[in-house]
Amino acid sequence: MTDADRGATASLLAWLQAEDELRGRVELEAAPPQPGSLGTMADVLTVAVGTGGAVSGLTSALIAWIRRRAGETVVRVTRADGSSIELRATAVHGLEPDGVATLVREVGRSLAARPRPAALPDGDE
Repeated sequence: MTDADRGATASLLAWLQAEDELRGRVELEAAPPQPGSLGTMADVLTVAVGTGGAVSGLTSALIAWIRRRAGETVVRVTRADGSSIELRATAVHGLEPDGVATLVREVGRSLAARPRPAALPDGDE
C-alpha cells in the first residue's frame, strides 16, 4: 500500500466516523494476505450496517467523500456474503444535485440488494 493509499484510507475512515449513522460502526483492519503473497495486502475499512439508516448513511458518506477527491478514485465495497461492488469515479465533484441523488440511489440499491442464489443446472441436486 502506498502512502497515498494510506492517506486516502485514513481520510475515508475519518469521514465515515464523522457520520452520525455510522458512529461506532467503522473499524480499520488489515486484510488477509492473498494466496501466494507475503504479509497483509492492505488496510481495509469495515462498516457494520444492517438495513435502513446505516446503509443510507454509508452510501451518502461514500458519495460525498468521493466528490471531494481529485483524480480517479476507486472504492470497493464488499458485503458479508462476499459479493462486492466497485465505485470508480473521476471528477465527480462537478455533478449536479440530480446526478448526485441518482448516484446515491443506485449505490444504495446495490449495497442493500440481496444477491440471488446461483441457479443449479437442470439435473443437478
